Amino acid sequence: MTTSWKIWVDTGGTFTDCIAITPQGSFKRLKVLSNSVLRGKIIAQPDPLSLKVELYWPIQNDVFKNFTLNILDPKIISCKIQQVNFKENIITLTKPLRGNFKNHTIEITSHDEVPVLAARLLTETALDQSFPLVEMKLGSTRGTNAILERKGAKTALLVTKGFKDLLLIGNQQRPDLFALNIIKEKPLYDLVVQVNERIEADGSILTALSEKEKNRVAEILRKKKMESVAIAFLNSYKNPAHEIQLTNTLINKNFSFVTASHKLSSQVKILPRAETTVVNAYLAPIIHRYINQIKSGLANTDLKIMTSAGGLVDANNFYPKDSLLSGPAGGVVGAATTAKLSGIDKLI
Repeated sequence: MTTSWKIWVDTGGTFTDCIAITPQGSFKRLKVLSNSVLRGKIIAQPDPLSLKVELYWPIQNDVFKNFTLNILDPKIISCKIQQVNFKENIITLTKPLRGNFKNHTIEITSHDEVPVLAARLLTETALDQSFPLVEMKLGSTRGTNAILERKGAKTALLVTKGFKDLLLIGNQQRPDLFALNIIKEKPLYDLVVQVNERIEADGSILTALSEKEKNRVAEILRKKKMESVAIAFLNSYKNPAHEIQLTNTLINKNFSFVTASHKLSSQVKILPRAETTVVNAYLAPIIHRYINQIKSGLANTDLKIMTSAGGLVDANNFYPKDSLLSGPAGGVVGAATTAKLSGIDKLI
């Protein structure tokens, strides 16, 4: 018998699927919307404080005190829940509701990130209660969706002087090799700043990074109101001194999200290293806020996150770049495990 809940969560763009093992060893399953709401329909209003509703919620115990109930009118009308009577499908509100809302759709939310809401429903933990011990394994398409929808952070690329167009030029790979009208995607970054520094292939310093140059770069980023910064210098895999110096300067000047290429990749070639760094910086504010909100909602929880390589890492050691393919990787791992349980060792 385990002493904690074990919860596996897979968050997609529309639905979040969960499997849990209780401390007593029994299994529970859950499927909820990934926007962290539960939906229902008002079928009657017995009085201004009560709504009779159609509920298809994955829980039959009332943990909904102080949840927010939104009536889609289409103008959203919000109120707080006092209690839910599942025997009669009656929601009691904290304040009277004026108007006739029969046949209107309602949405119930705790304002948690969906993994926290899922854990709340599975463990039947109300807002005024502390969660039991939880071990959570999380796979999410949050990073994938942000890239596909171009909803990442306002990002700056800091690159060695002379390499401003590095990511625009790329390596000439394109879907149609012989196309005369080459249409390239817009880069993820909003700004490129060339930095006057240079490190040789053997790691020796050719052009030192001065204090004046570091302050110049920081002032440009401040004026342009950059939210996240990617630093990719030539040969920093061999000697990361300049990336480290500039990172420290920016952090000291209150830039919260700074990604240095040497921490992510030891690749010799600057192009793939810079591409990886920009992706990480572009996603960093979104992913870090997402993880921090989960961690704050699930205090004292052992949270591990699925990476693009198919493994699980501690939330504190998770890089946003590793969120891009975690969904497909999780599918492959799940398929391989299921095949193994079925005695199949060859799988496409």
